[in-house]
Amino acid sequence: MNRSMKPHFNNGRPDAGPRDWYKVRNEAKDAAEILIYDEIGRGWFGGGVPADEFVADVKALKLGAGDELRLRINSPGGDLFDGNTIYNYLRSQPFGVSVHIDGVAASAASIIAMAGDTVSMPENSFLMIHNPWMMVAGDAKTMRKVADDLDVLREGAVSTYMSRVGGTLSRDEVITMLDDETWLGAADAVSYGFADQVDEPVKAAALLRFDLQEYGMQHLPDRLKAEQERAMSRNNDLREGLKAKAL
Repeated sequence: MNRSMKPHFNNGRPDAGPRDWYKVRNEAKDAAEILIYDEIGRGWFGGGVPADEFVADVKALKLGAGDELRLRINSPGGDLFDGNTIYNYLRSQPFGVSVHIDGVAASAASIIAMAGDTVSMPENSFLMIHNPWMMVAGDAKTMRKVADDLDVLREGAVSTYMSRVGGTLSRDEVITMLDDETWLGAADAVSYGFADQVDEPVKAAALLRFDLQEYGMQHLPDRLKAEQERAMSRNNDLREGLKAKAL
């Protein structure tokens, strides 16, 4: 028997239980804001931002030509199909889309970020691109087919990125960046064309909502890795303190 899972851009192991980090704000008649501070797609253990819910929420805002949707992202990525669906939906709409990467737009979240007419990043935020992957069990024929399928899916991702950076990078250069799991700070993202503007830095806490190493990301920048380790240590100390008080 062959088993496969939908292609992801990470191997996430999120915290169990529901999360409320996905928020929709209808701020004015002609503008709205959506915060994606979660995985893309339905999380393995709850939470997540599935494409069907996202599209329904945006439709409910009733934005039209001349209106603006501000999309704020801090996400480790997730399901590629959900990311593609959200990207394609946003690109097909008559309203403007401004993307703000508040912490991390990694993996499938970086696909969504490319939907912005403008993309801004604080100095200490990151964008990460890499190849899609898939968990699968089966015989050699199945494995070869899955490898071919992943190549097709990567081509779709390359096309999405090239729609923004085609004037700066070649297709082969983008493929190399995917192969290498490339992390870009704000200045580099702007220089390559993935983003348009560098903003003032945000508090480090905005970057630390997720333990990115548990999402299978192997090449975290040293600064981000150090911040993550400090945050995880503080969280562990807090948990131990709460346990001690409960005894």
